Amino acid sequence: MKPLLGERMLVGITGSPSATIMPQYVLMMRRNLAGEVRVMMSRGAQRFVKPYTMRLFAGGHVFTELDEQDGEIMVPHIDLVAGVDLFLIMPATANVIGKAANGICDDLISTAIVACEAPVVLVPTMNGAMWRARAVQANVERARGHGYHVIEPSIGLQLADGNEAVGVMPPLEHILDQLMAIVADARRTRGARL
Repeated sequence: MKPLLGERMLVGITGSPSATIMPQYVLMMRRNLAGEVRVMMSRGAQRFVKPYTMRLFAGGHVFTELDEQDGEIMVPHIDLVAGVDLFLIMPATANVIGKAANGICDDLISTAIVACEAPVVLVPTMNGAMWRARAVQANVERARGHGYHVIEPSIGLQLADGNEAVGVMPPLEHILDQLMAIVADARRTRGARL
């Protein structure tokens, strides 16, 4: 069976409590979505999930630093994005969205975003007040202007205050539908250029 999203996929996990569900999601992606799934984690993400735990679910080395090497990977922000069909940043914090919007390259994930020529997809996950902030909304629009895809967050229970608000990770089925549409569109565009 052909993988739904392509042969190679890169996942960047940033520092939101939603990072705690990413091991299971990455395992599902490995089984159903891509032939190879590689994972990067920010320092913030490592407060919620240890790289060792994520490595068990990812089935391979998890990259956390710009200067990290593993086997054939000598320059992670270049080598890991080369030839991928999709770079998914999930959960995407306000911080990484701001970096993507403004071309800031001060860690592994933000540098890989700028180096990636495949579709880059951000799945924002944050407190509702942060999501509504004008600065965050401006960064989301700027990121879209650079060609990055943003999957809007859903309404759900916020951990900080227990209230419902927009800012939680959308249901996985919705995310997968969006990812399949993005990859299909990228393939059509690439085919039209050839």
